[in-house]
Amino acid sequence: MKVLGITNPGLIRDNNEDCFFINREKRLLIVADGMGGHAAGEEASKLAVRTVVSNLGDYLNQPEQRIKAAITAANAAILAKSAANSDLNGMGTTLTLAAVLPDCLVTGHIGDSMAFLIDAEGMLPLTSDHSVSGQLLALGKITRAEAARHPQRHVLTRALGIDSCVDIEIQRRPWSPGQQLLLCSDGLTEVVSFSEIYQAVAGSGSLEEKINSLLSLVMERGAPDNVTIILAQL
Repeated sequence: MKVLGITNPGLIRDNNEDCFFINREKRLLIVADGMGGHAAGEEASKLAVRTVVSNLGDYLNQPEQRIKAAITAANAAILAKSAANSDLNGMGTTLTLAAVLPDCLVTGHIGDSMAFLIDAEGMLPLTSDHSVSGQLLALGKITRAEAARHPQRHVLTRALGIDSCVDIEIQRRPWSPGQQLLLCSDGLTEVVSFSEIYQAVAGSGSLEEKINSLLSLVMERGAPDNVTIILAQL
């Protein structure tokens, strides 16, 4: 598996609350997008990634259960640190994880960061959008175009660090050699359409060229948020 990741604070934010993790040997990819203020969001995303990685262990056996347990541990760690430090009160984060196993792809997800499986047939979302607009879209009450402009599109319905009971989305899907796997924070999907993402990734070029093309599109459109992109060639 070839994989490359990049993160950028964007053109508006002073700091970067996104965090990502790549382990090529374990074929593990993680993106987290923190929230809760200058220090809190950054701390939440880093703590979540660190806790998940340290709790996963060998996830080849019972990967869904181990991934769910690791993300649950990250939620508890964020709640504990928030309670112990008033400066971090209310911090939280999204988290999107993809484990590329020999016979399948397992994702663990909460929030509005996203994962996609991309090939010549198209771009398949592997995760749900756990925001108010994403929930309305899933229920068929608004269109994708309306969801992109919805005033509550940044209001999360699920995230780590919000409640002790956390609803983690776990999915298992097949994958094929030659497909590409994209993980990103909403700093990408907020300003670049799915069709534009597909065009950039499905076209010719190296992983570095494709990631830089996506980042250039974000920058050209003002980069209002932190942006993180991981792209893997399976």
